[in-house]
Amino acid sequence: MSVEQTTQLIQLILNSVLMSVACALVLSSLTVRHDAIGDRLEESRQDERLKKELDLTRNPALTRRQLQRLQQRYSISRYSVLTAYYALFFSALSCFALAVRGILDWNWLISIALGIFVLGIATLLVAVGLTLIEIHLSDSAKQIHLERTGSTGQGGVTQSPHISL
Repeated sequence: MSVEQTTQLIQLILNSVLMSVACALVLSSLTVRHDAIGDRLEESRQDERLKKELDLTRNPALTRRQLQRLQQRYSISRYSVLTAYYALFFSALSCFALAVRGILDWNWLISIALGIFVLGIATLLVAVGLTLIEIHLSDSAKQIHLERTGSTGQGGVTQSPHISL
């Protein structure tokens, strides 16, 4: 292998390693968000059970709808975390293919590694897109809640929803 080929191979490996780090960072934040939504879902289920036991005259449709929306957010969040795991897998696989190329003189491994690398980037973008959908559902749920409850801030102005878990 020439010096130029070695330099290019090292650069490709560094790209894969940086992609792995980016995937790990995104994955850790998505996992934290997913866990928080799961905790909130469990609390909502317990709250609904208590409300049914204590007050049967309350309108259960609103809470049931909120619970369904939270379950939908949890499901989307789960798919987002799973997709981020796949992105991390693809970036590690790309790095492995390039390392094998460094050991063996098989030039076709570079093309395969680049294809896997691009697949990993696309998978990471899908994970981020799913998270954006989940955040949108979170914001729209807050807006519906604010409109139904008539929550107002100081001076009677309706408060805008903030992004939260």
